[in-house]
Amino acid sequence: MWYLSGNRDERVFENADELKVDRANARNHLAFGFGIHRCMGNRLAEMQLRVLWEEILPRFKHIEVVGAPVRNRSYLIRGYTDLPVVAHAA
Repeated sequence: MWYLSGNRDERVFENADELKVDRANARNHLAFGFGIHRCMGNRLAEMQLRVLWEEILPRFKHIEVVGAPVRNRSYLIRGYTDLPVVAHAA
C-alpha cells in the first residue's frame, strides 16, 4: 500500500491536495491502517489531538499562517515539517 496515493484519492476526498482539518470524512484516511491491521494507538493519538485543540482554541482569537508550508520529502508519508503561524490572543 502507498499511503501517499490512498490519502489523496479524489473519489474519497474532495480537493484531496488541500489541508482541511474540518473535512467531514477525515477519519477515512489510511495513516492508522485499516481493519485488523489498524494501529492500536489510533484512539490515543486522536484523543491527544482533541485535547490539544480543546486547550489551544479557547486561548487564541485566531491562528494565522504567516509563511509557506514546508513539506517533508518522503514517498511513504505526505506531511509538513514546518508551517509558520502566529497565534493571536483572545
